[in-house]
Amino acid sequence: MTLIDVVVGVALVSIVFLSLFGILRASLILSTLAKAEAGATALAQTQMEYLRSLTYEDVGTVGGIPSGVVPQDATTTEDGIPYATHTFIEYVDDPADGLGANDTNGITTDYKRARVEVSYAVGGRTHSVVLVTNFAPPGIETSGGGGTLVINVVNAAGNPVADATVNILDASTTPTVNITTYTDTNGIVDLPGAATSSSYQVAVSRPGYSGAQTYARDATNQNPNPGYLTVVQDQTTTQTFAIDVLSHLALATYSPAATSTFADSFANTSKLASMSSTTVSGGMLSLLSGAASGSARSVATSSSYLIRWGRLAATTTAPGGTTVALHVYDQNGSLVPDSVLPGNRTGFTSFPVNLESVSTSTYPSLSVGATFSGDASSSPSVSAWSLSYLAGPFPLPNVSFTLTGSKTKGSESNGTPIPKTVVTSSTGSSGTQELTLEWDTYALTLPNYTIDVADPSPPFALAPGATTTASLILLPK
Repeated sequence: MTLIDVVVGVALVSIVFLSLFGILRASLILSTLAKAEAGATALAQTQMEYLRSLTYEDVGTVGGIPSGVVPQDATTTEDGIPYATHTFIEYVDDPADGLGANDTNGITTDYKRARVEVSYAVGGRTHSVVLVTNFAPPGIETSGGGGTLVINVVNAAGNPVADATVNILDASTTPTVNITTYTDTNGIVDLPGAATSSSYQVAVSRPGYSGAQTYARDATNQNPNPGYLTVVQDQTTTQTFAIDVLSHLALATYSPAATSTFADSFANTSKLASMSSTTVSGGMLSLLSGAASGSARSVATSSSYLIRWGRLAATTTAPGGTTVALHVYDQNGSLVPDSVLPGNRTGFTSFPVNLESVSTSTYPSLSVGATFSGDASSSPSVSAWSLSYLAGPFPLPNVSFTLTGSKTKGSESNGTPIPKTVVTSSTGSSGTQELTLEWDTYALTLPNYTIDVADPSPPFALAPGATTTASLILLPK
């Protein structure tokens, strides 16, 4: 009873202290989180106060639209907690006097809006504090100069894609434009006050989505599509980019089904599983001299890709007064019953014997056997036997291939289209390869093989977010 009292007491104490430990741990996490949030809020407020201390002309980010003196990104550490501060400033076209082309005074840069985000990590999770404020010009609104750059991001169906990342770079402007922003709920980034230039590079992305971008004109791509964007004074430049959920294509390559044969010409006993009163000599399996009867059975034969069994063939010799008959055995060494293979119990003396009625699922492995009877003066024999079967298709490894998408990124000087996506790969040692691609229609090129059978047949049309599995049976060129 004393031992039981001790065990129960220890268990109760453990439960209490474990509960207290959990409460203490949760309290420490909450305390750390509150401390980190307070620090992030203080940093965000400090950044906002710094922005308010600037003149209206200086309110802008280095490399941003509008440009200014404020760094876009900064890092600091407070009380051992690292913080990342991101500042984004943009012009706002106020709807009070009309939007875009309907603006009553033609000025779409009515005021500036600043967004300060301070991010930090606690307990393996990232948190952030965001402050947003507007900055009005000191007098009547004035043009910020330049033009307006509008980026539309849509999916394959033409619907807007929100929260897509838009990177804009132009090294030809002074100062250089280099900003990262995100599409709104309508899939739009609207940037009034962009400096006039013909070299705006734009790249659009989103986690798990395909990407889209502008392309440079070079010696090969003489007609990029789309090329770098041009912003004209007091004009609006609009470009639409299409991205969508990535697709998956699984390729599997095979060689065709073929007939294989297990055969034994009795050079030795290596292909025999059992022998009784029989011998192998001179290329023959025969009854031992003086024995009245005997038997022998081959090792079993099978295939991982078995389709159907074929033929049993043999060359036998049975002098007068002797007999030799062949039988077919299952994977356990038992005779295949006559209900499956008629005449098997008695044995076969004329060949070939058709084995196509033998189910490969019930009998995935077969062996050949012979029974002999003789007399003292002569001996029956078998000089060869064979068992054929059809198997395949077999995985075909290391098949090189090229996938070419139908989307283009421009054309050569002679008008030859330049595909956006070209993937050269191989099916590897397993004969399979899985690829992640953007939605498109892909042509397949095989340098060393021709397609015998394909399911589905190329070109492969990949829908956004879909997984397509293609099986190819190939023949060497």
